[in-house]
Order: sequence, then structure tokens, then C-alpha cells
Amino acid sequence: MPHLRTTRLELKPFTQHLAREAMEDRRRFESALGVRVHPAWPGRDVAEALPFFASQPALGEWDTLLVHTRDSVLVGDMGFKGGPDEHGDVELGYSVVPEYRQQGLATEAARAMVAWAFQQPGVRAVVAECTRDNAASIGVLRRVGFRPVPNEDPLLLRWRITSGRD
Repeated sequence: MPHLRTTRLELKPFTQHLAREAMEDRRRFESALGVRVHPAWPGRDVAEALPFFASQPALGEWDTLLVHTRDSVLVGDMGFKGGPDEHGDVELGYSVVPEYRQQGLATEAARAMVAWAFQQPGVRAVVAECTRDNAASIGVLRRVGFRPVPNEDPLLLRWRITSGRD
């Protein structure tokens, strides 16, 4: 994945090397990334997934770290759970540290990631899911253009946006 830039963010590829550094030594991780890492990063989900990420040679192909350019600080992560499946779907996941939420950063990053995904071979749709009570994520997904899709799980909402090439 190339570095992507938005108005306020740089989306840097989250490589296997960076995942290892994030697990092993925060100072080396900051040095390798070239910015300060917010104390609240990683969130619980990413922290639990770091050993898996560190074992994935192709990690940087579909995953990014969100760097707030004005503040030169890592404020979140966003990526796809691998490349397209047999239907051409890629699943988007993301998190932003609490101090930087409610500023439109996730929406800004998601728009860039979705646009990038639709330039990749085989991608026909981007899907996402969030809990039914996650108003912030529901807002992000709606602003980016995702639409809710039927789902059997009573706790989760499932979302989809298509490339328009269907």
C-alpha cells in the first residue's frame, strides 16, 4: 500500500517490521515510524492482534497507521482484513485514540482507504461492521457512503459500499 495523504492525515503502511517494533520496543517503533506514538495507541483490539500482525509478511499491503500530520503523532490505525474475498469484498476496520475522536479523522481516512481499495484489482465492494450502539462508527460509515445490509447478528450492524463497477 502506498502512503496516502488526506487533508490532516498521512496513512503510512503498517508493515510486519513496524508491528514487531510496536510489540517489542515503543521507542524503536516511534523511531521507525518517524513520529510520536500517542500513549493511548494501540487500543485493545490492535494490541491483542499485534502478535498476529507481526507474523504477516504481507501486512503493509492492506493496513495503515494514521498519523496526524500537524501534530506528528500516530493517532490510530485503519486497514482491510486481507485482500478481496471470492465475491470481491474487502472488510474495513479502524480505530482512533480517544483524544482525536469526534474530529472527522476516521471519516477522512475511510474515504481515502475506500477510494484506494476500489483501485485494486478484484475489489468490488468494501464492507464493515460495528456494534449497534456505536453511534460514532455508524456516523463514519454513513458519511463515507456505506449502506446497512441484512445481518443475522443481533449485536452487530453490517455495512457495504460498492465500487459502481458491478
